[in-house]
Order: sequence, then C-alpha cells, then structure tokens
Amino acid sequence: MDVKQAVSKAKRYLAEVFSDEEISDIRLEEVEYDQVDKTWLITLGFLQPDVEMPVDRALRRTSLHRPVRHSYKLVKIPENDNDVPSIKTRILGEP
Repeated sequence: MDVKQAVSKAKRYLAEVFSDEEISDIRLEEVEYDQVDKTWLITLGFLQPDVEMPVDRALRRTSLHRPVRHSYKLVKIPENDNDVPSIKTRILGEP
C-alpha cells in the first residue's frame, strides 16, 4: 500500500467511525510509516460541532455562525488488511 492509498483509507475509516457526530472538512496533517510495525501513522484534522461552547442565541440563529471544534486524530493503518485500524486522539505539540 502506498501513502496515497493509506491516507485515503484513513479518511474513509475516520468518516465511518464518526459518521454520527457531524464531522466535516477532514484534512491530512501528518504521515509517517512505522517500519517495525508495518503501519501507516496518519494524523487527520477535522471540524465538529462544539456542544460545550456557549453561543449567543442571536448568533446561533444566523447561518454565518456555527460553533466548531478543531480535532486531530492519529489513525493507524496496518499494511496487513487482516489487522484492524485504530484511532487515537492527537494533542498538538505531543509526538
């Protein structure tokens, strides 16, 4: 599997797992290949509604304002199709 295939697979997997959470704008942030584990480590960023952020009611009614949270996930895509991919939260500034 080449890097483009791994990234495409990671984006599809992330979208499927989070399909009920209204994520959008999935973007590639980082790619690394782990030679030892034979896995692709792919960091993806995306937007999702922020239910914790208080929003003024007047702003909430406008289509120009939609509270979002930038999230980052590390998706591990194994070379072996029999192995299950994994997703972990990626905090910026941490390896």
